[in-house]
Amino acid sequence: MSGPSNGPAVAVIGGGIVGLATAAYLAEGGVRVTLYEREAIAAGASGRNSGVVQHPFDPALVPLYHETVAAYRRLAEIAPDGGFALPASSAGLLLVAHAAAVVEALAGHLRATVPELAIEVLGAAELHRLEPSIAEGVVAVRVPVAYPVVPAAPTYAWANRAERLGVAIRLGRSARPSVVGGRVTGVDVDGRHDPADAVVVAAGPWTAELVDPSGRWRPIRPLWGVVVETLLASPPGHVIEEAAMDVALGTGEVAAAAGAAPEDPASTPGTSLVTAGGATAVGSTFLDEEPDPPAWAERILARAATFVPAVADAPIRETRACARPLAADGRPLVGRVPWVEGLFLCSGHGPWGITTGPASARQVADLVLGRAAAIEAAFDPARFGGG
Repeated sequence: MSGPSNGPAVAVIGGGIVGLATAAYLAEGGVRVTLYEREAIAAGASGRNSGVVQHPFDPALVPLYHETVAAYRRLAEIAPDGGFALPASSAGLLLVAHAAAVVEALAGHLRATVPELAIEVLGAAELHRLEPSIAEGVVAVRVPVAYPVVPAAPTYAWANRAERLGVAIRLGRSARPSVVGGRVTGVDVDGRHDPADAVVVAAGPWTAELVDPSGRWRPIRPLWGVVVETLLASPPGHVIEEAAMDVALGTGEVAAAAGAAPEDPASTPGTSLVTAGGATAVGSTFLDEEPDPPAWAERILARAATFVPAVADAPIRETRACARPLAADGRPLVGRVPWVEGLFLCSGHGPWGITTGPASARQVADLVLGRAAAIEAAFDPARFGGG
C-alpha cells in the first residue's frame, strides 16, 4: 500500500519501536512520513531488551499498557505475515526473593497501587511445586500479567506495517531537527536539509540532545542494562524478576518496609529471566555508564543462579547491552516541545518501551495530525521546563 504523494510531510527521528509505531500511525492518518535512523531498526533498547510485555504497576502507565496490548493484537490481525503475535495468554510474572519480608512488603505495595491485579504471595514449598526450576527456599509474589516476546520482534512488526503504509525508512542516516525562528523546518541529515511540516523525535536516550543542542534541557538519560541470552533445557514457564529489581525501578519503600539494606546498582546486578523463541534472557543491570557486557556476564549469571540454579551451567548464546531512555520522573515525555513550533517528542519510556511505547506513539501521532489527543499531563514534556 502506498502513502500519499502530496500533503503534509512529517519526519520521525528514531528507528526503535516508538519511532516506527509513530510513523505507522502518522501514515495511517494520511501524511507523508520519512523515518531516519542513524544505525539500524531496533539497534537500541527496542531490540536488545529482555523481551517482556508486562503490567507496569504505575497507575499512570496502565492505560498505555492496555492500549499497547490491544495494538499488538490488531497488528497481528491486519498483518498476519508480519512475523509477530503477542502470546494468546499470559505466562504470569513471579517477583522472587530469598526473604519472606521482601515479598510481603512488595505484595502490600502492589495491592495498594494496582488493586485491579490478583496478587498472590507464594511460600517456598508452593513456589517450588509451581516452578520446579526455582531454587528451594525462594519465595515470590505472583502477578498474572506478563507476555514473553522475542526482543526485537514487535519493533520489526511495526517496521513492516510502516513500510506497507508507504513510510520511507532511511537507515544509516543521522538526522536532527532544523529550527528557524522558533519553528521547525524539517531535518538536517548528511549535509542536506529535508523539509518537513513537523518533526517527531523518538531517539531514545539521545532524544534530549536532539531537541535541545545547548545541553540545558536533559530530562532523559541513558540507564544501561546488560542481558545474557542463555539456552536452558527446562526454563521457567513464568517470567521471573527479582523483587529487589522493583526497588531499583522506583518502589524504594518496599526495601525499607522489609528492613532490607539497599544494594549499589553500580556493582550488583538484579535478576530477571524471560524465555521466548527458545532462548532465555537473563539480566539485568541498572548502570549510569556504558558497560562492557562480557565483564558483567558472570555476575549476572551467579546472581540469577541463586533463584534458578540451572542458569549456572546453561550455554550462553549472546551477551548484549542497551541504553534504556529513562526520564527524570520515570514517565515518558509525549507531546509538543514547548519552545519550538512543529516539534514533538515521544521518548523516556525507560524499561517500558515495548510495554507502553506503541500507545504513546498513537497519542503523539494524533497530536501531530490535529486530532483530539487525550495525553496525560504526567507525560507532557513541558513539565521539565523549556530549553
